[in-house]
Amino acid sequence: MRWTVPYRSSSIQRRLAKVIHGLLLLANGSAMAASKTEQVEFNPAFFPGGAGAGQFDITRFNAGNVVLPGTYRSDIYVNGTWIGREELQFVSVEGQSSAQLCIDRAMLIRLGIDIDGVPQKAAQADTAAPTPFPAKPVCGDVSAYIPGATVTFDSGESKLEVQVPQLYMARTARGYVSPEHWDSGVSAGFVRYNANVYNANNYGQSSNSAYIGLNTGLNLGDWNFRHNGSYSRNTTGSGYQRNATFVQRGLAPLQSQLMMGEIYTSGEMFDSVRLRGVTLATDDRMMPDSLTGYAPIVRGVAETNARVSVRQRGVLLDEVSVPPGPFVIEDLFPTGYGGDLDVTVTEADGRKRRFVVPFASNANLLRPGYQRYAVSAGVIDELSLTERPWLMQGTYQRGLNDIVTAYTGANFSEGYYSPLIGAAFNTPIGAVSFDLTASQTEIPGADSMQGQSVQFRYNKNFAETGTNFALGAFRYSTDGFLGVRDAAQFRETASHGGDTSEIGRVRERLDLSLSQNMSQGSVYMTGSSQQYWSRKEKTLDFSIGYSNSWRQVSYTVSAQRSRDLATNRSNDQIDVTFSIPLGSAPRSPMLSTSLSHSDQQDAIRSGVSGTLGERNQFSYGASASRTQGSQTNTNSTDVDLTYRGQYAETSAGFSQGSGYRSNSFGVSGGVVAHPGGVTLTPELGDTFGIVHAPGAEGAAVGSGGNTQIGGNGYAVVPYLVPYRSNSVELDPKGMSHDVELKNASQNVAPKAGSVVMMAFETSTGRAVLINATQVDGSPIPYGADVFDEHGANVGVVGQAGKMFVRVAQDRGELTVRWGEAGADACRVPFDLGSVKQAGQLNFPQLQGVCKS
Repeated sequence: MRWTVPYRSSSIQRRLAKVIHGLLLLANGSAMAASKTEQVEFNPAFFPGGAGAGQFDITRFNAGNVVLPGTYRSDIYVNGTWIGREELQFVSVEGQSSAQLCIDRAMLIRLGIDIDGVPQKAAQADTAAPTPFPAKPVCGDVSAYIPGATVTFDSGESKLEVQVPQLYMARTARGYVSPEHWDSGVSAGFVRYNANVYNANNYGQSSNSAYIGLNTGLNLGDWNFRHNGSYSRNTTGSGYQRNATFVQRGLAPLQSQLMMGEIYTSGEMFDSVRLRGVTLATDDRMMPDSLTGYAPIVRGVAETNARVSVRQRGVLLDEVSVPPGPFVIEDLFPTGYGGDLDVTVTEADGRKRRFVVPFASNANLLRPGYQRYAVSAGVIDELSLTERPWLMQGTYQRGLNDIVTAYTGANFSEGYYSPLIGAAFNTPIGAVSFDLTASQTEIPGADSMQGQSVQFRYNKNFAETGTNFALGAFRYSTDGFLGVRDAAQFRETASHGGDTSEIGRVRERLDLSLSQNMSQGSVYMTGSSQQYWSRKEKTLDFSIGYSNSWRQVSYTVSAQRSRDLATNRSNDQIDVTFSIPLGSAPRSPMLSTSLSHSDQQDAIRSGVSGTLGERNQFSYGASASRTQGSQTNTNSTDVDLTYRGQYAETSAGFSQGSGYRSNSFGVSGGVVAHPGGVTLTPELGDTFGIVHAPGAEGAAVGSGGNTQIGGNGYAVVPYLVPYRSNSVELDPKGMSHDVELKNASQNVAPKAGSVVMMAFETSTGRAVLINATQVDGSPIPYGADVFDEHGANVGVVGQAGKMFVRVAQDRGELTVRWGEAGADACRVPFDLGSVKQAGQLNFPQLQGVCKS
């Protein structure tokens, strides 16, 4: 492995060297570079004035591998994939003009290199056997240990790029970030809020209400404290209600999350229950995307060095080269509900073979060998209960092979026991799961109740027609079956002498989902029906819709059954909506018209909506409608406006109709207290980051949204994906020209719930353009370096003696140097005190004379 370190004394010099190199190559190829050492040799004859007197020494641009000894915290990329961020040690080595990187066995293993298997794999590849890697760190050329590997270090970008032949890489799943690189973040506290007030006057009677929802957190090391609750006030009363209060931390060796407090069970096999206690459960997020969820393993046999292509619905998912013999592909990314996999094996002689691997995803299907568990213990804390019975629950799933996943679980509570056993199957006709749950409930003052519940699930993606059919669940329960929540309520009601017949016990439940993608549209349908043992009524809910477009007109037809809360009666409604842009500009307003028909009334509504602002900060809408009922006809007008600012999102709405008027106002956002101070943000997730870029006020964070660096140099990245590589970038547009970003992007892999701090190095100074000549009127040599009074490099001389520099003071003197001799230098004084901005440029321009 050869360490190649490009020259990076400043970004300006790097760009200058590349420009010079490119121009000379275009001229006649006189600038030659050795690909491995990045040595270049420039022909001075192509510069103005040739190589005569007064020209600067261009040999300093020949060396392309200069880095100073020291420690550099750098992002590490292996074969183009971000691995992590580490401290790199560079030391001086005799005979080398650049400091050399020191690396040990542990670092190579962290990079995913199969260091112990290199000699054997090299022999298999017909390569000369390398020297075994020593136990002590190696500083310098280590190409003798890993054939064909290269490493390039860019100190200016803080980036180490490692290229290693795939042969010598350890077999790791794609999308995986090693736990050593997970960032626990910093100690911080935050509040995420959503508040609104509403005022209405209906036929002379006023009503007011207010609501504020809070999600708060405090991170201390690896422990995360969370509390969720809300406060509401209306004409009937007011009060604060807790939703959840708990502490959690990730356990990387177990790939699990530990949670204690007011929590909820998972609900994967049993009904989700609010619990005051503790739970330990598998966290799939700690696994790479290519191993979580379900996807079958592709197996086959190659007769030669072949290429294996895996497609789904015509989309290429993966393509790998395999040697002769059996092959296995087991790290395919899950793809929603799935669809059969079309595998093509192309042999070296051009022969192609194709076979199909059936694939249908199901919530209970796991990959072969993968397992998932959850263990919970505590007391049931449902709002409908006054007593708190204890509960213990455990679930376990394991993928046995490509076809079968087995799962089991059990609930234990006061006077209650419920076991479950089931299996999921991946079949050519779809994904099927079947499970059986039994329950036994001791009823105070009565006989015990026993029963069983059978559940069947099915889903299938028909790739040929683009149809996804999912029978979410069909469950049938006998009269004596009770879920854990119903059992607790049943026992409590019986112990107080109440009427248990009022408690609904589900007899049958059917959930149905169907979606169909078309060439220019889509159709969907969802429905659910439910019957009870103790009640005669049957509930049925459904929603169906069709969307398409014709030229610039988009239209949707939908039907839905809902329930009127005032009358407790079902209501069937059909809606037809048309939308068309009012103009050809990308952000032209949209004109929408909708017609609706229901059991109670008919209505027509027409309105205009759109966005405004450079970053779409403003969104607006205005509409008018007419409703015709069986007894009354009403007209109404609605106006709404939303502004997403840098620190919060605010919204307002106004409605007026026949006999009523209402208005509302809302604000949402977050407040984060961190080691650098307090930062406001319009939105906030559970795992987020803090960007610190001193002086970079106005720089945008990311490519979208309205997140910008504030006056204190901080900004919040509201959402980060836990245990994954997240790239965070800064856009310098909008920040002062007097500030320079040393690096514009960083990668981070946060732990779940963490608040990570990302520091972006900046350079602050007043930008100025100086047009200077020498005493005799001749221009200063092109490419000369410019230094301030402290010896810091602040710029470079461009064409015609123009110098774009960044200075820390308004007055001073700059030194220009283009050679090693004492005569190859001059000094330019500057005074910015009375200079104004130059036209459209946001920095001043000066005229000067460079004196020896």
